[in-house]
Amino acid sequence: MTVRRAAPEETQAVISFYYDLIDEMKDDPFRPTWFKGVYPLLSDLREAAENGWLWIAVEEDGSVVGAVVVNNRQGKGYDEVNWNVTTDAVAVVHLLGTAPRLHGRGIGRSLLESARDAAREMGAEVIRLDTLPHNAPGRHLYESFGFQYCGNMELYYPSTGVTPFSMYEYIL
Repeated sequence: MTVRRAAPEETQAVISFYYDLIDEMKDDPFRPTWFKGVYPLLSDLREAAENGWLWIAVEEDGSVVGAVVVNNRQGKGYDEVNWNVTTDAVAVVHLLGTAPRLHGRGIGRSLLESARDAAREMGAEVIRLDTLPHNAPGRHLYESFGFQYCGNMELYYPSTGVTPFSMYEYIL
């Protein structure tokens, strides 16, 4: 398995990966609240790939088994969180996902390592992210990686409406 930046022409394979993940995890208690045609969107992934923000984990045969977007776009409500560091030099992790059949094999950690490297390239001082409070595997991954929990905050996303999210910050 290799983690690398995605090329714009790979975004169709990446959206297919996310849609497969949505289908495979629909009955999982830790499922993401992503919906086909709402979030993620192919246009957003294409923009991320064109800007070097989209990272993918691929198997030897080229199949996408994980993905993450890293940029500096904080969602509405991020400015109200009691972060540990006050700075404008922020990177944000979005859409971290791994193929369910490969959970527990280090793909999420490898994607976070790439996100950390990308954040440093961007000149960020911290990485921030949000996750659903019930996402125990994700929260465990973030905390074991060194992210610090900064409380819950109600955020609005088109795929969830107004929902409480657990907020995390990683100091670079």
